[in-house]
Amino acid sequence: MANELIRPIDPDSAHAIEETAKAVQKAIDAAMQSGKYVGEVLGDLPHDLVGIIGDWVKHKRARRWAELSAETEKILRERGVENRGDVSPSVAIPLIAAAINEDRDELKELWAKLFAATMDPKRAKFFRLAFIEAAKRMDPLDASILAQAVAQGGQLNLQARNTLSKEVNATRDQVDVSVENLIKLELAVRIEMQNVVVAAFGREFVRAVSD
Repeated sequence: MANELIRPIDPDSAHAIEETAKAVQKAIDAAMQSGKYVGEVLGDLPHDLVGIIGDWVKHKRARRWAELSAETEKILRERGVENRGDVSPSVAIPLIAAAINEDRDELKELWAKLFAATMDPKRAKFFRLAFIEAAKRMDPLDASILAQAVAQGGQLNLQARNTLSKEVNATRDQVDVSVENLIKLELAVRIEMQNVVVAAFGREFVRAVSD
């Protein structure tokens, strides 16, 4: 399964990434001729938009798959992971489906790290499906706040938020909104009115994607 999901391409070669995208596109086109792919790729689009932006979505997702493959391979190589584990379809399918829809740079890297974690035998056994659902509902600032908070001891109290605001170049309101979202996702927990800390689930999430 691992070899099927990640092709051994040179992550530093734009040509290799482009060739992978072409290969994916060829497979997509072949599937579309049989009428099977349209519902899977465009099924989540409003009916009136399918004909207008369907091709754009299809090509964007093909390019994202190529980028995700290349970046995940790069991460695994840098970590020295040679014996890739088999990834369960129950994990791979929802992860890939979410990752190819994300085009924001900060979260593209996060998805690649999550994908790499599922293929690293040392991390895969601790990987949770809930990580995928949490990542789907995170914005870039949320991910930055969570990572910074864990690195600084897991505190998200008022003093910590003031510090984080400067470090991530965001207003206190923006930091507070991210903290509230982390609480909703159970990545952080409120101890008392103004005292919030990163939850065990949040720490495990960060461990899964850490270098």
